[in-house]
Amino acid sequence: QKLKEGEAYITITPEYNHAPCPGLLNLMNHFGSSVFSFKPSGIVSYSAGQWGGTRAAHSLRPFLSELGCIPVSAMIYIPHAMNVLDEDGNVIISTSASAMESDKEERWIGYCDRMIHQ
Repeated sequence: QKLKEGEAYITITPEYNHAPCPGLLNLMNHFGSSVFSFKPSGIVSYSAGQWGGTRAAHSLRPFLSELGCIPVSAMIYIPHAMNVLDEDGNVIISTSASAMESDKEERWIGYCDRMIHQ
């Protein structure tokens, strides 16, 4: 019921063998296209490597389209996720941050807003 009530979806996936998380794909396949049809969808991917899960994100886009979602063009990639986010998902800001480091959270917010505002 909660999924049907959604006006839009943001799918978040780690990169798993160059693909989206199998559990996410299984879950979305279970509910099928009637739940997701004609609703905008954003994609966020993350990985421990330098590419931030781009391969997973790009392979997720046609999957979402097949379910009837309307994927927005801007995607969010989070490289080296263990160094960017803490255990609660907040951007890590060093207490002894330099000027370049101190605006990191603001830059991430701007980066994420690209997708949200599409």
